[in-house]
Amino acid sequence: MLEQALTGKRRYWLWIIFLAILSGIGFLFLSAAARLRSGITGMSRDVSWGLYIAQFTFLVGIAASAVMLVLPYYLHDYKAFGRITVLGEFLAVSAVIMCIAFVFIDLGRPELVLNVILYPSPTSILFWDMIVLSGYLLINIITGWTILSCNVKGIAPPRW
Repeated sequence: MLEQALTGKRRYWLWIIFLAILSGIGFLFLSAAARLRSGITGMSRDVSWGLYIAQFTFLVGIAASAVMLVLPYYLHDYKAFGRITVLGEFLAVSAVIMCIAFVFIDLGRPELVLNVILYPSPTSILFWDMIVLSGYLLINIITGWTILSCNVKGIAPPRW
């Protein structure tokens, strides 16, 4: 399946290059925000912080919607959803990665994530966000990769 992503016409590669440039620009802005702390993001203002929380919540909903896509296939044995489950799992993976990136941005400096891990505080919502998002990311990666490999081999996915 990966070999299909590496083949394409000129228009496809132009689109990939455009997305890579856009990602690079985003990384440059993220590194500038890390250097200047939260002064560049304006997280102290209610409107920008509210937009951040709204995007975080939206992406959590996208990740949860992948479960709604996968449930009919596994629990109800509804075969029409069989081929789309891989897309749903990896959509959840990308959404959770973005949610984790929002947690990094919320902290102001990426190295502060180590404080959340090294000095856990069970009363902190941020601590539970990190635990839940990391666990959900791991579950989706394992499940998505297993389903993808079973689809490529043409066998049924394991019962677990």
